[in-house]
Amino acid sequence: MLLLLLLVRFPAKAQSDIQEKIDSLESFLKENPSRVFINYDIAELYRRKDTALAFQNVRKGLEAAIKENNLYGVGKGKFLLGELYMDYNDPVKGEYFYRAADTVLSDLIRKDSSEENLRLWVRANFNVGVARSHQGINEDIYYLSKISPVAEKIGYYEILAKANTNIAITFYNALQLPKAHEYFEIAAPQHIKANDYTSLVTNRLLFSSLLLQMDSLATAKVELEAVKPVLDSIGSELEKRQLHQTILAEYHIKKEEYKQAIASLERAEAYSKQGVVKSNQLPLYMTFMKVYRILGDSKKGLQYSNMSLELAQQYENRSIEAEIYKEKAYHQDKLGLHKEALESLATYVAISDTINSSELEKEINRLESQYQSEKKEREILQLKNENDTVALELANKQSQNYFLFSVSMGLLVLALFAFMGYRNFKKQDELKAAEISTLKYEQESKVYNAMLEGQENERKRLAVDLHDGLAGRLSATRLKLEKLASKSEVKSHAKGVNEAVSNIDASLTELRSIAMNLMPETLFKYGLKNAVEDYCSSIGGAAKDLKFIIQFYDSEVILPENTNLTIYRIVQELINNAVKHSKATEVLVQYLVEDNRINITVEDNGQGFSKEKADKKGGMGLGNLRNRVAYLNGEIDFVSSPEEGTTVHIVINI
Repeated sequence: MLLLLLLVRFPAKAQSDIQEKIDSLESFLKENPSRVFINYDIAELYRRKDTALAFQNVRKGLEAAIKENNLYGVGKGKFLLGELYMDYNDPVKGEYFYRAADTVLSDLIRKDSSEENLRLWVRANFNVGVARSHQGINEDIYYLSKISPVAEKIGYYEILAKANTNIAITFYNALQLPKAHEYFEIAAPQHIKANDYTSLVTNRLLFSSLLLQMDSLATAKVELEAVKPVLDSIGSELEKRQLHQTILAEYHIKKEEYKQAIASLERAEAYSKQGVVKSNQLPLYMTFMKVYRILGDSKKGLQYSNMSLELAQQYENRSIEAEIYKEKAYHQDKLGLHKEALESLATYVAISDTINSSELEKEINRLESQYQSEKKEREILQLKNENDTVALELANKQSQNYFLFSVSMGLLVLALFAFMGYRNFKKQDELKAAEISTLKYEQESKVYNAMLEGQENERKRLAVDLHDGLAGRLSATRLKLEKLASKSEVKSHAKGVNEAVSNIDASLTELRSIAMNLMPETLFKYGLKNAVEDYCSSIGGAAKDLKFIIQFYDSEVILPENTNLTIYRIVQELINNAVKHSKATEVLVQYLVEDNRINITVEDNGQGFSKEKADKKGGMGLGNLRNRVAYLNGEIDFVSSPEEGTTVHIVINI
């Protein structure tokens, strides 16, 4: 039975209560249009009622937060966008916005490590792990180890409980049932300590399912009965009621009570159709699939196999997808669809071959060991020290400000009179300067455009010359040497010729790599995503410990060839910087097209750098990047400090 990892959720309110709150907040917002968090509160209420209006209100709040330079508001807005995309079953965009929130909040808590800021930072990082789990990347224990010191320090037990429950689910999905049992039991008292009975219900229901898999039927029955009054007390939680009926059906199947099992599943399906969030539909459909196989109803079994397969592909869970193809082949064969059954079985074999279960188990155990041994207090102590330093600086500055204020007021009055006279004189000069600046910018853009085109044309010419000229001659020489080796009767001569052939092969490989860097043929044939993946593969092959995470979420917008090439050069330069200068072991490349804007993020976990020193040094690399981005009418922002990695954000208007 598949269990999908759960997001941080809070109990939904009754629809009438929600509408009253929305009306009240919207009325208040009309009188106070600049209130960032009112928009966010309205969006939270709309989440289970109208997704489009929820998105609209978050974006309004985010725009206001950016204008007001409210870092907490910006971080919360990006976090809420991640929540909405996860509600919409889009974990790639969800992860993108959670990471964007983390970048803003990490910068904020260096200056202000208040509990409010830390709580939102913890939630953002926790949900990065959740989003990656939905994409089939199990890193929950890593993210739990990252947030635990802070969460424990501020008493955020709710998030710790959810994290431990999610790790239990990860072990459950990996069929490591004793480990899953351990983490479910760790999480349960944490849910109670946080007074989070909604999530406690989820924990106990999934624990009941685990007990069924371990054939502890009597204990599972006790848990299912014990959770029923708690479920009734938390109101109309449709998702929880659906999950309860699904697991109850599993119990009936184990007891061979198939009519009761179908009755429970039909009640679960009715709850599913009433709800907005569909995260538990896959285990429901797979249980239907299982019981109809037992009853010999292959028509129904095939119907629910197709429904399950669509959801498994949507969640990109390859192991579950493989099992569904196997089940689908069984039902197709029973219905006489032998050709289709053979195709489904072949797909099952192909997917199964790509899954290395032992490596997955080894990685989960390694991460757990890392989590158990890590010193959890290090990060929170560092944040506390930084906060104390900031508080001391503020106290010193406050005493200075009282004196400066009185002096400044007198000078301000004098300066105001001087400014009024000077402004009229200066205004004409500014208009002329602005006109000259505009003309200068246009001229520089033309020159830079011509320079870029010249560079790319020269690269193209060199690539063609190398590929068609020098590569052709080396290939011809290689053939001649092979013929000589085959005709030579002296073994030492043949051996020497073969060594020369090997050297030529190596030279040809290097030559093709140089030609590809000069003019990436993959870019023009297969697009930007494939070109970036090829480039990362060529670098990753030479570096054993280097890991690339490439996430492309583009639209159907077709970009001009020159624009695509310039974007490729920008990404190529950023990847080179991460690999050569930062000594990174992990590089994340994200590409998102949304609202007529291209958002590019390149993030590494390397040694970072000081932006002030880099600007003073005036190297060609950063200057070229800024010029290329400006050429595309975009903006670039570097977030980095020594020993803390580097994040580069680029926004290009299209």
